[in-house]
Amino acid sequence: MGKEQEILNVSKNLQTLADSFESISGFCRKLAINRQQFNKYIAGQHLPSQKVLQKIARYFMMEPQHLALAPRAFLEFYEGQEQELPANLTKFPSFMQFVPVAMKSTVDLKKFHGVYFRYHNSSIYKGRILKSVVCIFEKDSITQFVTVERFPTLDGSGKVGCVFRYCGFCFLLGERLFMVDFEGDQKNEMTFTVVVPQPRTPIKLMHGILSGIAATSYRPPFSTRAIFEYVGPGKIAKQHLRTATVLLPSDITLPIDVREYLTGSSSNIIWGGAD
Repeated sequence: MGKEQEILNVSKNLQTLADSFESISGFCRKLAINRQQFNKYIAGQHLPSQKVLQKIARYFMMEPQHLALAPRAFLEFYEGQEQELPANLTKFPSFMQFVPVAMKSTVDLKKFHGVYFRYHNSSIYKGRILKSVVCIFEKDSITQFVTVERFPTLDGSGKVGCVFRYCGFCFLLGERLFMVDFEGDQKNEMTFTVVVPQPRTPIKLMHGILSGIAATSYRPPFSTRAIFEYVGPGKIAKQHLRTATVLLPSDITLPIDVREYLTGSSSNIIWGGAD
């Protein structure tokens, strides 16, 4: 991509982000960006510095390079439509062994399509509950899903410290929903989730267990309870993403069913290698 095309893409994409606010002034105040300088960005006169790009990207739960996407691709990404299995995953023979099983489950999994909030005890923020956003959908005759986790900084400012996006696929075995995925941007974590849906329709809650490899220096495996709360049909939207964060177990926004399932002595994280 040439420099001129990059500037043009960034200017249009910043305009898209600014349009989600009542005014450009409000956008600049919220992100602490100089209004006159921002006008030059959206006019395509200047490319923001890496520091400014990083500030904007963090606020909107994305990476700086996403701001340079072609405008149409960026709009789809921003609206939560970047939902598909990465091409390199489908090249592995071991993955292809799961494809027939997944395809057989496609029809039965349609009732699970939609957006969920997923809650589980965080392997990174000890003693906190991670609230992430999940979307289950069908693509290429396979039920797939995308998960977005958003972690705040540790300084108490409420700013976003990092964002992880997972892509994966689902299949049914014995009335249990199996979900396998891996972290798509930094490719540093993989998770495996098994949930038991409620027998009634519509599905409101799904209880289960999540296992994975923690994104820490020692990379220990872990397992913990997880609960999915159905939000509604469709795709992930910005209003869903803005609620993704790490919560204290006492947080009043936690549904009572979530709090009861994830707290108590029997709901702690189990770490691999622990006595």
